[in-house]
Amino acid sequence: MKPSGRTYNLIIMTKYIVYSVFSILLLCTACEKTLFKLKYPDTPIGNFEALWNEFDQLYGLFETRNVDWDEVYVEFRPQISDDMNEKALYEVLVEMLKTLDDSHAALIPVGTDFEQYIGGPGGRIDTVQDFNLEVVKENYLREPKEAGYFMLHDWIAEDVGYIHIYGFSDGEEQFAEETAICLDALKDAKAIIIDIRGGYGGEDIAGKTIASQFTMERRLYMTTKVKNGVGKNDFAEPEEWYIEPSGDFQYTKPVFLLTNRQTLSARETFQLAMMTLPDITMVGDTTAGGFSNQINRELPNGWAYSLSIGDWRTPDGTSYEGRGIPPNVLIQNKRSDLLEGKDEVLEKALELAQ
Repeated sequence: MKPSGRTYNLIIMTKYIVYSVFSILLLCTACEKTLFKLKYPDTPIGNFEALWNEFDQLYGLFETRNVDWDEVYVEFRPQISDDMNEKALYEVLVEMLKTLDDSHAALIPVGTDFEQYIGGPGGRIDTVQDFNLEVVKENYLREPKEAGYFMLHDWIAEDVGYIHIYGFSDGEEQFAEETAICLDALKDAKAIIIDIRGGYGGEDIAGKTIASQFTMERRLYMTTKVKNGVGKNDFAEPEEWYIEPSGDFQYTKPVFLLTNRQTLSARETFQLAMMTLPDITMVGDTTAGGFSNQINRELPNGWAYSLSIGDWRTPDGTSYEGRGIPPNVLIQNKRSDLLEGKDEVLEKALELAQ
């Protein structure tokens, strides 16, 4: 028996967290670690130098985020000495990473009881309490149905549909199938509300797959470039991302996209795709502003970390990295309203859709 949507969502999120940590450890092979230790000894200074230099060579967003990494070195290197303890080292490394304010920059102090650090709004998720899917299901939906593993759909009014996307994991075929199920059920709706608040990021291809069932023509929505050298401006040639008609049915009537400060990563690149549609309205709060892919590495002491390696932009060259995508209609839910079963963001979208 397939678990309920709420239970499955928790399972998916847990698997995603475990998978991410596991991937960090897996990608750091024994060979790489040995090479790392030849260059950087397992000392506080060695670990600091390893982290700073890896970011210096591989990080793709210094210019976009307006960070002078050399000045960061000048500020934090004097705070490191080989007689400092693990806790002190961890605190300095975290403070250094905070200068990036990047949700894809993380430090996981494996083998300690220190909390893992995740930068940017993504690391402040616990302070964002403006969305609860259970409030939506219990107070606004009629008979919500799971399309599969990643999407839920229902009628929220007589002629307005609602789709919630739990996450954007791997599985292009699965997302194409679930999108088709949702749109087939809601094809007579005069408007559809798509809710991408909450949850996690994932793979850009998932958002591309979903958005391709909402367009009747090929549309360029994003260009991406990744680091391919140690110089700060060493990038591969940009890759262009398009959506184009897909599936047996494309929904081209008004769409209202709900976002908040937790809307991050692949959720945001999905939003870039949807923004190219002629009848899209974004309602809610500004997104997190964390677009780039990340890679996972390991310090000489075994601590794991991640960093952004690319530069993701709109077709006209606009970067929302570090600042997020602003909505067309700004509405911020209050925690007190949610506790009373009220979702003002959803209600505003419904008002606009009717």
